[in-house]
Amino acid sequence: MSIRFEKKTKGLSAIITGYSAEELSKKVNECKDGNCSCDCDPKVMEKIENIEVAACKEGTKITITGNVSVENIAPMMQQCLVQK
Repeated sequence: MSIRFEKKTKGLSAIITGYSAEELSKKVNECKDGNCSCDCDPKVMEKIENIEVAACKEGTKITITGNVSVENIAPMMQQCLVQK
């Protein structure tokens, strides 16, 4: 599993390997609802306006829109998706 991040004007996108779009959508929804086993920071999660998940050639692409940066989200995603 790996994650490759890309900064966007208002948020970020990431290509994630090792998860199908369906699996990743389920995990993302658990995090958004606060029902995950991750250490997601609720203050960071509140700044997210939208999360889109789609299959792509390289893996699964997640696009996060809001007042968040790669520096905020990357450690949480690494811990939640790669290290578990």
